Amino acid sequence: MRKTILTAAFSLIAAMVISCGGGKGNGNIIKGDSAKFDSLSYAVGVSVASGIKGDMGGMKLNFDELKEGARISALGGESFKYGKSVITRVVADSILGDFFRNQYGRRVQALRAYERAKADTTGTVKLIEPEFNVETMFTTEEERSLISKTFGFDMGYRLGENPFVIHLLWFFNGLDEFDTENARMTFDEANAYIMNYMTVRIPAENKAASEEWLSKIEKKSGVIKTESGLLYKIIDAGDVNLKPTADDVVKVHYKGETRKGVVFDASRFEDMPKERQEMMKKYGRGPEADEPIEFPLKGVIKGWTEGLQLVGKGGKIELWIPSDLAYGSRGAGQNIGPNEALYFVVDLIDVPSKTKAAE
Repeated sequence: MRKTILTAAFSLIAAMVISCGGGKGNGNIIKGDSAKFDSLSYAVGVSVASGIKGDMGGMKLNFDELKEGARISALGGESFKYGKSVITRVVADSILGDFFRNQYGRRVQALRAYERAKADTTGTVKLIEPEFNVETMFTTEEERSLISKTFGFDMGYRLGENPFVIHLLWFFNGLDEFDTENARMTFDEANAYIMNYMTVRIPAENKAASEEWLSKIEKKSGVIKTESGLLYKIIDAGDVNLKPTADDVVKVHYKGETRKGVVFDASRFEDMPKERQEMMKKYGRGPEADEPIEFPLKGVIKGWTEGLQLVGKGGKIELWIPSDLAYGSRGAGQNIGPNEALYFVVDLIDVPSKTKAAE
């Protein structure tokens, strides 16, 4: 239940993360300037407020507490004090998980039954007073305060995962002013602004920045440009008699980065992003479990298909791949935005079919 609610509240933010790429963390959260209106941050605030106020089934969070929790984590805080307790992210997740899993759904049903009974004019439906405050859906103000602040604390981390700068001041203004006479944007206007940012502005900015980045790479010593626009540098040519074709299966180790140097994927443990290393450790897989990746060469992005045919078994190559030879305008996953050029360093461990034929 909690995951469903949070997904609804952050649906547009999640969509932007997927579409626009970027690194994780809170480096893109700033306090904001009251003298300079930030349309994007305000629009995101309106969107999130719509999700919280529209999808919470009658539950009324304390927005002052919510904003305080969000401010702490968005600006890098790892925990907050609540009474005598220290609420870390792990504890926050446990608190929210327990509430939305064990309390929220039951209270929604009880509130609906109560409202149906109050609306009944026949007197046949028994009116049962809920165990919680029907105006807020919380049993006590203390419970409301804790859930609100913890919800905000979790929200602050989610804000920090966006690839663009969020001005907290204007985000909070959008959160507060949604559906009031002071609102600078309606939900529809905020949604339109965000969608334009996602589908027009970000792709255009990425395309221009990628082209500029590739033009600088092209001037580096040893870098060669193919007719398609692929840039490459051979570090080790390998066995030139065992070069793959597009129809071959290859076995490789690799690391992939965005133009900003963010590692989004790797086959070796030591090259993986910290988050993935932690996940691998959780399942008992460390550096000792490193294994090359094997796949059909024509089943990957065009830049790889072309680039790996330039070296032989045992070779190593650097590839700077224009977006039209990578993931194009659609992007891929959380870190690869639309029209993003990419960098890979690849070790061609083996070309199994060629090796077998040679043997």
